[in-house]
Formats: sequence, C-alpha cells, structure tokens
Amino acid sequence: MTKLMRSRRHALLAAVAIAMTAFASPQIASAGPKAGGSYQLRAVVPVACWVRPDATVVAETGRTGSVIEACNSPGGFTVSAAYRPLKQTEKARMTYGERSLNLTKSGNLELRRSNMAAIRTIAYRFDDVQLEEPLILALTIQPI
Repeated sequence: MTKLMRSRRHALLAAVAIAMTAFASPQIASAGPKAGGSYQLRAVVPVACWVRPDATVVAETGRTGSVIEACNSPGGFTVSAAYRPLKQTEKARMTYGERSLNLTKSGNLELRRSNMAAIRTIAYRFDDVQLEEPLILALTIQPI
C-alpha cells in the first residue's frame, strides 16, 4: 500500500470514528454542580384509518351488526357506504350508531363524521327495507 493510500485510509477511518462518536453519545455540558443537557426528538406518525364490519353489511329488515371504526387523523374522519343505486320503488332505512338514515337513491351515503381521532365499535340495524334485489353496502373510511 502506498503512503498516499495509507494516509487517505487513516483520514477516512478518523472521520468515521469522529462521526460515530458524535452520534453515539449525547453531548452533555457540565458547568460545576449544575450539569445539564438537552436534545430534540421529533417523530412523524403516519395517518392510518380502517373500518371493519363484523360481517357483510346486507340491507334486510331487522338485520343487525357492528362495525369497528379506527382512524388516528387529528382532524377526524368520515365513514361512508357505497352500494348499487336504488330503483325508484326501492327504499331502506339504516340506524348507524345513534343516527337513523334513509339510504339515498344514488348509492352513496355518509354514515358518520367524527371531528377527532378515535377507535369505536358502532352498532347498526336495518328497518323498513323494501328492495327488488339484494343490496350489499361497502363501507369506507377517509381522514379529514
């Protein structure tokens, strides 16, 4: 190994050792009996939301079930249902938590809006269902 290569290698090893020492041990200032130190910690938590029904959500009179809603978005979240558009002669009413809602003809309905992060189990029930074909609701959750 040439002298130039050895000096570069030693310089690189010294730089790595200094960097590792700087990151591996916190720097604590001491000034007599009142020693102290400080550091800053910053973390970023990704937003995660999910909605999980206990079974397939099928619109039938008297059908009940529950849904677990979970979302850590500080601004809250919405839970919505998507389903096939209803015919003019069809209707269904759903109680979701404390809200009684008539399913819209369009096939989209906001079931709940929360203004804070939460994990909850919500009960639902279908009443006054008059359908010509089966109706399955797909639930989605979106952070606000």
